[in-house]
Amino acid sequence: MLLLVQNVGPLDLVSSLVITLMWVPPVFVLAGQALGLLYLVSTRDERRRRSSWLAKTAMRTPDWAIAVTVMWAATSWQLRFLPALAMVTAVIVGLTTRLRNPDRPRLIWAVCIGLPVAMALFEYGWLLPAIGDAFSHGEGILVLILLVPPALAPLLTGPIPARFARVATHAPAAAGALLAPFLLVAVFLRAPVLPTVAMELEHGPDQQAEVVLGSVVTVDDTMTTLLDNDGAVRFVPNARVASKVLCPGAEAIPNSAVEVHRWSIERSALQWLLPAKETRRAKDPRCDGRPLVP
Repeated sequence: MLLLVQNVGPLDLVSSLVITLMWVPPVFVLAGQALGLLYLVSTRDERRRRSSWLAKTAMRTPDWAIAVTVMWAATSWQLRFLPALAMVTAVIVGLTTRLRNPDRPRLIWAVCIGLPVAMALFEYGWLLPAIGDAFSHGEGILVLILLVPPALAPLLTGPIPARFARVATHAPAAAGALLAPFLLVAVFLRAPVLPTVAMELEHGPDQQAEVVLGSVVTVDDTMTTLLDNDGAVRFVPNARVASKVLCPGAEAIPNSAVEVHRWSIERSALQWLLPAKETRRAKDPRCDGRPLVP
C-alpha cells in the first residue's frame, strides 16, 4: 500500500475507491430503512419507538431519498442481486403502507401481499432460464440468490411479535454497523488500482522459462517495479524482460457463465447499457502464466 501511495496519484486511488464501493451505500440505506419500518410496525409502544435509533432513522428518511437509492442500486448492483433489491423494495413499500394506512385493510392486503406475489411470479418467469442454467452448472449459491428473495418478500411485509421485534431488527443493524468498516477495507484492498500485466522473462539454456503476473507500479531506465498477484514486490531488470502483454484483471473475468436473455448475471445495468467490448478470458498463454516459448 505504501508503494502504491508513493507512485499512484491520489485521484486514481480515490476514483478506484469510489467505483469499487458504488454498490455499498444502497445496502446500508435500504436495509436500515426496512429494519426500522419493521420495528415501527411491530411495536405500538411510543416510548420504545422514541428510544430506538433505528426507528428514528426510518421515520426521518424522506420517500424521495429511498426512491433515489433504489434507482442507484438498480443501476449499480449486479443482475444476480436484483431479486434481493426487489424484495427489499417491496418490503419497504408494504411496511410504509401498513404504517401510514392502518385503517385500510384492502389497501394493505393489495400492497403487502398482492404486490410481492405478483413481483415474485414475474421474477421467476424472467429468471427461470438463469435458475436452470445455474442448477445445471452446479452453482448452488447462485440458485439460492435467485430463488429465495422473491419467496421471502410476502413474509416480511407484516409485523412480528413485539417481544422479538427489538432483537430481530436492532441486532442485525448493529452487527452490520460494526462489520461495515472491515468490509469496506477488505473491498478497497482488492480494488483494481493498476492494470494487470504478464511479463515473460528471458532465461538461459539451463533455466526454466518464467512468466510474472502482476501490476507494473513504476518503470525507470534499468528496473521495472512489479506488484505480483501474490502481493510481493519484485524488481525486474529491464534487460530480462523478453515480452509483456496487458491482461484482463481477475475482476474482469466472469466467474459464472449464467446469462439472462443475453445479460450476464455478473454485470450491472449500467455495464449492460453502456457500449463496451465483451470481456472474455485472454487467449494469450502469458496471461495464464505460460510462456510463449517453453
